Amino acid sequence: MFNQGHSKIGIACVAVAGFTFSEVASSYGQEAELPSTAIAANAVSTEVSNRPSVKTPELQDQFVLIQSYDDLRRLAAKQAKLPYRPEEQLNEELAKLDYDEYIKIKYRHERATWSEQGLPFWIETFHRGFVQRDRVDLFTLTPIPHEDNGEGNENAKVCQRVNFSCDDFTYPKSVDVSAIGNAGHAGIRLVGRFPGLEAPEEILSFLGSSYFRGRSETTIYGSSARGLAINVAMQQEEEFPDFRAFWVEMPASDDESVSVLGYLDSPSVCGAYRFVLQPGIAKSDVEIQCELHFREVPDKVAIAPLTSMWMWGDGLNGPPLDSRPAVHDSDGLLIWKGGENWRWRPYARQSYPSVTSVHVDELHGFGTLQRNRAFFHYDDHNARYDKRPSVWVTPKTPWTNGHIELLELPGAHEGVDNIGAYWIPDQPIDVSEPLDFEYTVSFFAGDPEIERCVAKATNLSVTRSEGLAEIEIRFAGDAIKDLPDDRTLEVQTAAIRGKVTSQSIRPTETGDWVLTSIVDPDETGPVELSWTLVHDGKVVSEEVAYLLPDKATTFTYPAVYTRQE
Repeated sequence: MFNQGHSKIGIACVAVAGFTFSEVASSYGQEAELPSTAIAANAVSTEVSNRPSVKTPELQDQFVLIQSYDDLRRLAAKQAKLPYRPEEQLNEELAKLDYDEYIKIKYRHERATWSEQGLPFWIETFHRGFVQRDRVDLFTLTPIPHEDNGEGNENAKVCQRVNFSCDDFTYPKSVDVSAIGNAGHAGIRLVGRFPGLEAPEEILSFLGSSYFRGRSETTIYGSSARGLAINVAMQQEEEFPDFRAFWVEMPASDDESVSVLGYLDSPSVCGAYRFVLQPGIAKSDVEIQCELHFREVPDKVAIAPLTSMWMWGDGLNGPPLDSRPAVHDSDGLLIWKGGENWRWRPYARQSYPSVTSVHVDELHGFGTLQRNRAFFHYDDHNARYDKRPSVWVTPKTPWTNGHIELLELPGAHEGVDNIGAYWIPDQPIDVSEPLDFEYTVSFFAGDPEIERCVAKATNLSVTRSEGLAEIEIRFAGDAIKDLPDDRTLEVQTAAIRGKVTSQSIRPTETGDWVLTSIVDPDETGPVELSWTLVHDGKVVSEEVAYLLPDKATTFTYPAVYTRQE
């Protein structure tokens, strides 16, 4: 799970390996300085790798021939039949950078590709160094006018490399720029304007392994997505596929979307990806096509993986000297099985890694939601967790026969992601046949609009006394708001490794209903609980599932949490 080196830190260090630094590297309204304690001193190895280079001349020659997703699919199929070669080593000057030095390397926005051409989107790059050790090749695809391409191919494009240049960055005095050389890119960010607005904003970033994250105009960066996860949450080392190269299609001046091709590579798999970004004020969508060609059969293939962070909040109090009520990028996992069949699982941090599996016959969507949007729920003017986006995956057609896994890690601090969610298909891997997936990853505030037909769990609290746990859940929604007080809702309840000894539900003045359950754990492990509200034989709420620790869990927090914020 934790490969400490070469920026493959595992899901528990996504904030380090993936995107911590984009929060401090951009001045497009997303800049947020993180405390130096956000990264553990021993989080990664700073050794310079002695592994051979992956970039053979033959592969480089094929990169510059890519013009379309179909070209990339053919390349992935071809490369999957060849042995995997690891990435080239990072030079010593960049490998020795520490966190404070790395975040002082700033991209010069005026150097962005297409920034002076009046286009709706342009490209900036991330610098290699510190934990960002992987090299990413970057190309642009420029359409050739039909009358000029000579072959009458209306889809013909010019593939042009975007070279690395130290002139694109400003450096701290401690960095010897002359020793950097042709370091290459670590990742890319797409900058543009949200509909109807003039100010440029960073909208989508790719950085670290196959991680990417986006935002709408009303949200800021938070939870992340990944292209693929291999052997995640297993008793073995996780394999991290990398995006080795990107091709960004040059948009027209009036385009409202931009397309990116990505080449994925790892010891087990080669993949072709196409991302189409559609930014929006309330919601930004990234439509994804991918074709995976396997070199060998992994033990686990996780599709559309999401990563997030949850330190404390509903159901768990924070450190006594930290006054913030909650610290998290999202507060639960929502699964849509079709129709009115919704399952909400608030996070519950155990003292050990926990994996929960939910079988789904027909998956219509899932996501990590930041459901609580009230500022006072977080009381953090710097991190602004109330503005973090929910991340929602919608298959183009429902995915059938598989399960959703939720990975919850103890987590050291809020600079470290400790939540993972992903789809595991039952279909076995066949190295002779590619796997194809089409889905959309959406970034927005709150809940998906489509979940309107049922009441939702808006708050959860846990109080313990004399070995018992009192769980209180507040439900809200039109499906229950106007029920008369004398019409009691039925509560369907299930418990494993414990029992519900008493239960009651009552309406509030605002039309919400509050459910109170007394749970007696049997002390053999965490209690698996679920509740669903039913009225006149009809389900009127989402199913609320919860993993209650059998005993009150205590955590040791770093020094950053020993003072008042």
